[in-house]
Amino acid sequence: MDQYSAKLANVLVGNNECETVMEITQSPHRFLFLKDTVAAFTGGGLQPQQNNQNIPLNQPIFIAEKSIVELKQQREGFRLYIAVAGGMKADEFLNSSSTDLLIKAGGFRGRPLKKNDVVELNRKLNHTQEQLLDVLRSNAELKLYDHSPAFKTKTIRVITSAEWNYLDEDMQQQFLSGKYIISSQSNRMGYRLNGDVLKTNKHCEIISSAVTEGTIQLTSSGEMIVLMADAQTVGGYPRITQVCAGDLSLLAQKKPGDEIQFQLISLMQAEELYLEELNKLQQIKSVIKQLGAAS
Repeated sequence: MDQYSAKLANVLVGNNECETVMEITQSPHRFLFLKDTVAAFTGGGLQPQQNNQNIPLNQPIFIAEKSIVELKQQREGFRLYIAVAGGMKADEFLNSSSTDLLIKAGGFRGRPLKKNDVVELNRKLNHTQEQLLDVLRSNAELKLYDHSPAFKTKTIRVITSAEWNYLDEDMQQQFLSGKYIISSQSNRMGYRLNGDVLKTNKHCEIISSAVTEGTIQLTSSGEMIVLMADAQTVGGYPRITQVCAGDLSLLAQKKPGDEIQFQLISLMQAEELYLEELNKLQQIKSVIKQLGAAS
């Protein structure tokens, strides 16, 4: 759901940014690490702890063999991500290791993890990761990411989409000034929003057309659905706006009951936000690579 946090976790431990990670929605968990490990925790929702001491987020850390990490204390956000150097071995389906619970495919046997499951490393550590392990094992601390996630931010930035003109000017302003609550009926396919009903100036159905993650559809009842990570590929509702790629991760950290509002920006501004994210990841990659080359 929060692709940026997942990529950040991987980059911090020297993995390819698309390596398999573990996603945990805000519920208690406890993990026993069976060998010395370089790990990174990113995102939000839960505070990882070891021996009742908080483990810092957004930086690579050393976890010793036989250590127990607990996730029970709630924090801002909704989804926590765990990456380990070497990645996590997982089943693939359609070139993805993501878990699809509906068809029971991908991930760990197509199901959520449960007590006594053992998740293995996907591959041996490379030279850079071995160096990272040695550095962290010596009690060194590497703070490579100094940007605090803005989980308190309610504003989600959007650009206009294909059927934006289905809204008259007063309805467009209502959309931008309105406050919306994420419904309890939301899921990984889409967030349903509760708020002021919007009325279109045209019939509120279109020929099924392409949609993607972040597309905001306006239903015939005047309610909105924001498509999320498990969204379909086509839809028959007007696509009034599109959540900027740079804010999709922020939206994924919102949970049912949270309030959001929308801000309209230009395509150029949306591209700049996305490039900022890519640059942050690239800077971390460069530092990790230098660490390996220095040995």
